[in-house]
Amino acid sequence: MPKSKPAADYHALTEELHTLTTKLESGDLDIDDAVASYERGLEIVAQLEARLARAENKVTDLRAKLDQEADE
Repeated sequence: MPKSKPAADYHALTEELHTLTTKLESGDLDIDDAVASYERGLEIVAQLEARLARAENKVTDLRAKLDQEADE
């Protein structure tokens, strides 16, 4: 299993995922490269989902804090 690339920012990850998707859709990759690209794509999706979940939690926490301050 290839090692994961270091964490990048959200935009860089989405760009990389787009590039991988384009390569996979082209049908020009040999089977080994296609499998490796697919695997990397799954890693990126997991990272993006985790980032989105953290962002959603942060927004929820900030709203709760704001609501609490408004009630005081």
